[in-house]
Amino acid sequence: MKNQGKFSVRVKDKIRSQINSATSPKHLYSQKDFMYERKGPWPQPSPVHPWGESPAVIHVPLRETLDWWLFIGSRYVATLALSPYYFIKGLIFPGLKKVENNEFEDLLNYSMMSKFLTDKLDEEDWQCFSDYNKDEKDWFIVDLDAVRVVKPLKGIHVSATKTLLYKEGERFKVQAIYVQKTETVFDISNPCDGLELAKYFVLQGGALCATLVVHPLLHFPFDSINAISKTSLPKDHILFRLLSPHFRFTLPLENAVLNYKSSLLQEKWWMTYAPYPGGPEGLRDLLVEGYKGIKGNLSYPPFSYSLKSPSVKGKYGIYLSRYYEVFYKFVKGILADVSVDDFWISKWADYCNQHVNDFPSSQEIFEDDKLIRAVTTYLFTVTVAHATDHYNYGILDKRKVPLRLRQAPPYKETKMIKRSKLVNAIDQMKYSMADNLFFSPTTVTKLINARYKFKDPKQRKIAENFKQELRNLDKSLKLEGIEYMPLKKISASIQF
Repeated sequence: MKNQGKFSVRVKDKIRSQINSATSPKHLYSQKDFMYERKGPWPQPSPVHPWGESPAVIHVPLRETLDWWLFIGSRYVATLALSPYYFIKGLIFPGLKKVENNEFEDLLNYSMMSKFLTDKLDEEDWQCFSDYNKDEKDWFIVDLDAVRVVKPLKGIHVSATKTLLYKEGERFKVQAIYVQKTETVFDISNPCDGLELAKYFVLQGGALCATLVVHPLLHFPFDSINAISKTSLPKDHILFRLLSPHFRFTLPLENAVLNYKSSLLQEKWWMTYAPYPGGPEGLRDLLVEGYKGIKGNLSYPPFSYSLKSPSVKGKYGIYLSRYYEVFYKFVKGILADVSVDDFWISKWADYCNQHVNDFPSSQEIFEDDKLIRAVTTYLFTVTVAHATDHYNYGILDKRKVPLRLRQAPPYKETKMIKRSKLVNAIDQMKYSMADNLFFSPTTVTKLINARYKFKDPKQRKIAENFKQELRNLDKSLKLEGIEYMPLKKISASIQF
């Protein structure tokens, strides 16, 4: 019996030595010290667009899939019963509403569409707006060129647009709209039916690019970090304890969106919740435009993992940057005592670097505050940045921000059909269902309730202070009039 005991110890030591061959003797781990015994999820090339989309995680652990179905997927199925209600609502309240010029400007200034505002006008932009002097004003543009890849369904129309704006005080004022399909420029000072229709095409493009070009960059590139962290970090490592409250629901959700035959990206005629104007081929191309960028277009650079606070114009950008600062302080405090030669963080960084564009490698991760910023970006993105986009888009009036339009893009002389005919009841039903199911947030676990299993009393105190600072910021933003989402509704992970 004694020999059997010694043999068992030798076997365990052998296993540990193989797993920890490059580590300090102080950090010996066995397979069971890792989530899923180190056989967990891992990123791979996307099955649909291996070279055009970010790596995907398609082998999701069964327990995560069941957890998602219990708390989220089941709600999707139950909500399908609302389809007749939304169809009848579309019959009673048909078509679109008028969008006044100031409302149009507000959407570009203050909603998540302000992400498209940039002062980086390229040569193509100035070719479209050749009648305007480059040096006359402080010019900005909302370029929705990515929409050109959409292949619209029969009877539905889409056009890329560019909107020229100038800054006046703290507000961006619209000067003109360029409609790509008709190569027509509408000046905001010359009201006409064509201009009214052009505004709808801009807002349609904004909705398409918001939901399928820029917002997916808050989803899918971060799946790799989720999977790698679960599989490569020991469960008692401080970085795992910091990240793990923000993993739940994400991987099965993303896999469903990207790969399920029932995904709204498939856009089948029978799907009462699929509101997009084109088929799956063009819709997936929008994801590629966001991830790979558009060559020569300064408004669409390729995805790069950012180590900075988001650069967004106006109040939306202020809101995001203020939250980023609170997360940065929290992460800096928790990781203050991490060694600069931490083996597990080095391996984690290299794994992430292989799958996430410009994620710092082991050679870079301990330079300056790159580790703190890399972790801050992950936590901030999968909570505040992601949830706020959904909340803000969810409260937009869908009868002013259409996803489908049933009149061709305008020329100067175009007469707009009745607004009640620009979208039909089926269009509205699909849009309302998608809004209920996917666009508007349905929070299951909250950021403010996140439980960090820190052992060190100092770290537990830092976590308590973090949550108090979140509450203080929430109150401060309300007083300043730049609150975009109540803190109590911000999710702890990507779960919608």
